[in-house]
Amino acid sequence: MGCRFSGYTPDLVTIGAEYCDVISYNRYAFTTDSVILPEGVDKPVMIGEFHFGALDRGIFHCSQVEVETQEKRGEAYVRYVESALRHPQIIGVHWHQYSDQATTGRFDGEDFQVGFTDVCDTPYPETVAALRKVGYGMYDYRKNN
Repeated sequence: MGCRFSGYTPDLVTIGAEYCDVISYNRYAFTTDSVILPEGVDKPVMIGEFHFGALDRGIFHCSQVEVETQEKRGEAYVRYVESALRHPQIIGVHWHQYSDQATTGRFDGEDFQVGFTDVCDTPYPETVAALRKVGYGMYDYRKNN
């Protein structure tokens, strides 16, 4: 597995595919439908980062992909993971990150409300419910879609 592509060209992906068993992308979007490998590349794909954030509670900066509420955040999670489960080349997705970032920011100032838990380790129930909804049925969903 090579680097996680966040910015790339088809030529870079093609070259990377020569040396990697799995192509990995950071894909901040509402679905994985736009994940298309360059012509001639047939490799499994791992989504190394994705997330959604909302400002209805928690810290003050929502994320790279904003939704209106925590309920919408859970719905976005389900939509994203189900799109990955339908994608024939995607073998997994990885949420960035477990807990919200500190309001004061990390080393580079990033201070996103993107966790499954807030900065006090309190879970966002709507997101956890979405995780369970997808997780409990993902093998059947992949098999049947």
